[in-house]
Amino acid sequence: MNSSARLTPIILRLCAGLLLLGALAGCASTQNGQAIVSPPGSPVILRFAGQTYTVADFARRLERDIGPGVADLVAQGQTREQIEQLANEADVRARIFDSVVQDLLLLDYARRHGIGVDPAAVDAAVLPQASLDLATPLGSMVASRERTAREQLVFEVIARNTRAEMVNARHILVKDEAAADQVLADLAAGADFARLARERSQDTGSAEKGGELGWAPRGQYVPEFDEVAFSAPLKTPTKVQSQFGWHVIEVLEREADRPFDSFDQLRTSNNAQLYYEQSFTPWYEELRRQAEKSGELQIAPGFDPNSVPLPFPQ
Repeated sequence: MNSSARLTPIILRLCAGLLLLGALAGCASTQNGQAIVSPPGSPVILRFAGQTYTVADFARRLERDIGPGVADLVAQGQTREQIEQLANEADVRARIFDSVVQDLLLLDYARRHGIGVDPAAVDAAVLPQASLDLATPLGSMVASRERTAREQLVFEVIARNTRAEMVNARHILVKDEAAADQVLADLAAGADFARLARERSQDTGSAEKGGELGWAPRGQYVPEFDEVAFSAPLKTPTKVQSQFGWHVIEVLEREADRPFDSFDQLRTSNNAQLYYEQSFTPWYEELRRQAEKSGELQIAPGFDPNSVPLPFPQ
């Protein structure tokens, strides 16, 4: 999938329902929280794990994902021919069809590997929006909750199969080199790192946790800190200066190929797109290849997503 940086703003709006992390995976869903049911007479374009997906199903997916964007472009005065051209240039319908396949494969992976979601996190995502509209029907709220749960499942699978070189470190931030030298001397004399961090570190966020920063991928810290974190000997406190002051860093662990702990950790990483493309994309392509090879995933020969009309407003 092309980087979103290569798309014009107007195409980005058209693809708004499809883009994730700029140009990552499409949002997870089947059909509005329900099992896929094929309307009579609608050609089947996809079979997977006992489910069928038809042209009518795909048309509804287009309406959900890009219907509002298409309506906005129409309201701005774009002609149907112009919108069709934009959609074709961005390969929007093929991307959405690929996201349909990906949703099915990743949700099935989550089921087979016992991956669940946090109900509290689902409620936190759904209930505030529902509370803004007291007239929200109960059925709509339930569907929204189910859709959000599936999205979180897909995000969790993405995180668990996206990898990067990572470091687990702790630090004590002080104002000058003399203070950093004193910390190093005290540590050498047997002082407890966590206690010194709570007492002296100017990084209040990590100080209360004994200086613990947790796991982070390469490139997440400022360059000077990053250089030391990924090169210093383990369990050996080292000082380095950055724009924030002087750090005494102790590297606890390093892993060359560690999965992300959560989708939020991936999403907020500076090189999220790179990590996704280098590790998740090959993993997913192999998952799909195996599903097609086994016959579990069957796509109708010759099906062209561009043959399905865009969801223009009536």
